[in-house]
Amino acid sequence: MIGLADPAEVSSSRRTLTFQEASAGGLLAVLFPYIQKVILYVFDFNVTEYVTGLFDADSILGKMFDGNSAPAPGWASSRLEIPSADSSYWDVLEFVHEKQMKNPKHLSLSTDTRQAPSGKYETFHDFIPSVGTHKFRFQGKKFQIERKQDEKLAEPYSAKRLENLVLTASGSNTSIFNDMLVQASGTTAAEANANAPLSSVVLADGVSETILADIQDFIDSANWYTEFGVPYRRGYLLYGPPGTGKTSFISAVAGNFNLNVCILSLSDKSLTDEILNRMMVEAPEDSLILLEDIDAAFGNRDDNIASGSKLGEESKTSSVTSSTAFEGMNRLTFSGLLNALDGVASSEGRILFMTTNYVDRLDPALIRPGRVDKRQYIGYADESQVERMFRRFRRNAEDDEVKRFVREVFDRPERPDISLAQLQGLFLRYKNNPDAIFSGLSMLYDEK
Repeated sequence: MIGLADPAEVSSSRRTLTFQEASAGGLLAVLFPYIQKVILYVFDFNVTEYVTGLFDADSILGKMFDGNSAPAPGWASSRLEIPSADSSYWDVLEFVHEKQMKNPKHLSLSTDTRQAPSGKYETFHDFIPSVGTHKFRFQGKKFQIERKQDEKLAEPYSAKRLENLVLTASGSNTSIFNDMLVQASGTTAAEANANAPLSSVVLADGVSETILADIQDFIDSANWYTEFGVPYRRGYLLYGPPGTGKTSFISAVAGNFNLNVCILSLSDKSLTDEILNRMMVEAPEDSLILLEDIDAAFGNRDDNIASGSKLGEESKTSSVTSSTAFEGMNRLTFSGLLNALDGVASSEGRILFMTTNYVDRLDPALIRPGRVDKRQYIGYADESQVERMFRRFRRNAEDDEVKRFVREVFDRPERPDISLAQLQGLFLRYKNNPDAIFSGLSMLYDEK
């Protein structure tokens, strides 16, 4: 007669076995790192690298899994989490796709406006790994990249959501993450650095050297700012007639110091105080912030009041209403701009450039020391600039030809106001027939 075991006893036995298995697995996971260190120290043998090497692309197991097996169990792998707010987030995504992944099938599109090598701003379409898990290899090791998307919005009034990037690598050596970050940032910097060289911008004698020396001193004085509790920021105002090379010079400065240029358009109707403040705070490191034509966004408040006092009561009310309507469309206030420039949340190490054609229209509060630390006038071309421009575009020109060109440019009853943009336009017009350039000097004096 065969007796049947009590179901309760069987269940109890199964629970005991499961518990013992779980305990053994958990204990192994805890002890393995220490065991591995002992083996590595005594026998100079890395267990993790040996095990993960069995799945290399050239091995039998690697070919069975097409070289895309999981990096390793948790106890034999390293993880790095990168939030989307980190400046390396997009660098890593683009680097993994362009340099490491082979025949990816699930991609996301990232559209951006950047400066092309020609100097023109163009739209670029970048493909990056989509949300989900992807596998690739870097320096012969298996990697897994998981792009996670949160339900929370990255910022108010935006459809963009917070994201996290989780990199998992085989082995316990975390220095490989540093190697990847260095390569990713280096690749991006090399591709993005398409700024014009300083030699392409011909300013008055000493102007370029003065500003470059000031920026270099600022970069080298980080410890001094910290020691004396001075906000580590520097502001510059370039003012003068249009077409004299202000923006081109700023682009060349950024290239000289290997900085990216972040252009803020204050006339953008979607820009608010909150968004501007956040953009200033979250500006990427190693970047230069440019506010072009600052006078177009906000004029001088004293001038507005003075002009308003000359109007009748009815006209004055109409003027105020129009001003308020314009500011309401922009949604950006003057006080909001000032807070973004020097508020407690403003980013440290920031280099800010403003440009204007009409410095007298700027509110004194906007360009006071601390917001603008150095002002530089960029005027019309003088004899030295015209000579250097001619030598730059006519590299084989004789000295007599250079002197003749400078003399004929300024041979007018009244000294003409000639911008660098006009000179460059002249050289471009005769780039295929340089000997005829003297016959086309009249275009420099056409009605502007």
